[in-house]
Amino acid sequence: MKSRIFFIWLGLFVLLVINLAAIASQNKNAGSKYLPVLAKIQTSQARIPEVFLSFDAEYGIVVEKNTQQLFLYAYDGTFNERLRFNCSTGEVAGNKSCSGDKKTPEGTYFFTGNFKKKDLSPIYGTRAFPIDYPNLFDRIEGRKGYSIWLHGTDKPIKPMDSNGCIVLANNDIDSLAKYIDLNKTPIIIVDRLSFVPVDHNKKNKDSIFKLISQWEDALENGTYHEYLNSYSDEYVPDISWWSDWIGIKKSFQTSNLKLSVELKRNSVFRHNGIYMVLFDRFVSCSGINLLVGRKKLYVSDKEGQFKIVGEEYQSVSKSYSSLKQKHPLVVASCDLKKRFEDKDKIENLIDGWLKAWSDRDITRYGKFYANNFRSQNMNLRSWLKYKEQLNRKYNFINVSKDKLTIKKSKKRVEVSFLQTYKSNTFKAVGIKRLILIREKGLWKIYRETWKKL
Repeated sequence: MKSRIFFIWLGLFVLLVINLAAIASQNKNAGSKYLPVLAKIQTSQARIPEVFLSFDAEYGIVVEKNTQQLFLYAYDGTFNERLRFNCSTGEVAGNKSCSGDKKTPEGTYFFTGNFKKKDLSPIYGTRAFPIDYPNLFDRIEGRKGYSIWLHGTDKPIKPMDSNGCIVLANNDIDSLAKYIDLNKTPIIIVDRLSFVPVDHNKKNKDSIFKLISQWEDALENGTYHEYLNSYSDEYVPDISWWSDWIGIKKSFQTSNLKLSVELKRNSVFRHNGIYMVLFDRFVSCSGINLLVGRKKLYVSDKEGQFKIVGEEYQSVSKSYSSLKQKHPLVVASCDLKKRFEDKDKIENLIDGWLKAWSDRDITRYGKFYANNFRSQNMNLRSWLKYKEQLNRKYNFINVSKDKLTIKKSKKRVEVSFLQTYKSNTFKAVGIKRLILIREKGLWKIYRETWKKL
């Protein structure tokens, strides 16, 4: 009896899967609706795409050349297939090796641009996303070529019908576009997509993260030789910036500050035995974090040990992108140090200004203001005259600050704090806000407001 019930339930389950698959194949829109259901059934079997080891993005794209299909995977702790589209890759089978070979590259890539219909020739359809082929590892391996895009088309999709790009129907690429985050969403191009148990890559993933942790610690606290120990003997990284890095670290130490390097949002992807680690790199000190850029490390198993076999920045923070001749890590660290130096100077300026105000020294007080200062419809001259009249009313004045905050941009600084004003006959507490600008190389008060609490 139990055996009979089991086979009845098994038959119902098989019918459910067949019906869902039939509905998906009848209508593309309906297919998009039911694919997540099918994906959850697949996920329940605890198998994931082999190309994903660790994921800190919402979505990843896989192109399987053998079946001419593109898959969108969503990640929220588990991998689920969100979308699946027919695509067209290069006319010639195999991995791209040179310009004009009409092959689609294989590997892990990222999107570097987003062009819309108005910017494109009709052949590219409604959208186009360039990818970063050739990446560093392609160049190391001697692979060449350029202008590999994921794009739409002005003609029906046929298998293996492109010059090397990945081509989707216009409706499909328009649906996919909202899931693409430039320089972050991976597009992994493979001949065949393999699936493995969830914990299949755990040992390798743990070993890679251990390597990255040692590499990061050597950068922050170790020696030149300890840092290079994370690299394969076959790969010689550019280390010309190391002496500058040591100098900036010492300058922080001299100021009793701790400079830290932090890696956030780590993802690890695998293709043909090469692991790509993608992360955002920050420099930080006393709660201030500056993004250096998004970096890629290529890692491989070398005689039982994982080693770095290549590295490059996927993107650099806009603040440092124009300084390509200098190492972004060093430039960002110098910027961080300068911010702390400016912060000290600004805090000293505020203290000196409050001291002059409390001393009722109107001449010294006035030197803290910019020539084009205005407040309460008064220019600097009128403002100082008004303050001098107030000073005469009291036997003493004491002005103090608390909870100072400083926000700095390229051209100005915004300062706010809790101001307490006391005299022999009057007391008031409120929020003081100042805007500072540079005048002859010095920070000066340009605007001033106060709100009573």
